[in-house]
Amino acid sequence: MIKKLFVLSLIVSVTLVQARVNDMFAEEKEENLRYNTTIRAFMKNNKKITNLVYKAYAHVVFPNIIKGGAVLGYAGGDGRAYYRGGIWTGNVSMSQYTIGAQAGGSAYSEIIFFKTREAFERFKKGGLEDSTQLSLVPFYSGLSADVNFDDDVLVYTSSKGGLMLEATTGLQSFEFLQKK
Repeated sequence: MIKKLFVLSLIVSVTLVQARVNDMFAEEKEENLRYNTTIRAFMKNNKKITNLVYKAYAHVVFPNIIKGGAVLGYAGGDGRAYYRGGIWTGNVSMSQYTIGAQAGGSAYSEIIFFKTREAFERFKKGGLEDSTQLSLVPFYSGLSADVNFDDDVLVYTSSKGGLMLEATTGLQSFEFLQKK
């Protein structure tokens, strides 16, 4: 009788563990698909971005950044950092605080390319970056824009929608967490 109970409890335990493992893999697969879809959307019809994905030392992808403000503003989102070849190296969170003429809210995707190892290492250390902006988001626009922070860092954004008008200055911070 004890053997039967032991075998039965073992079977139930293995089944529950297997179900949880399957759920974890499904969640990870869905999250990976979200990042891959964002990268492919940037690459679509843009040979420069396609070349950067394959040739830059590293890139950081933010599938969804939410921004809003009325005089004071905030934007934030989570992303992933990848080495050349699509090797996931860590997670990144972005926060941006602004002040100025602004009203509304928007959502956008962003991809940051680091042409050199040194530029990526500076980014990983964190810190604050200037965030002076002038933008108009008219409900929905798939248009991408690029900004050169310096010769080694390129930033592309793609609006997902919203209604926002801004002329602001502020600070942006990134926090990098190495993947284990």
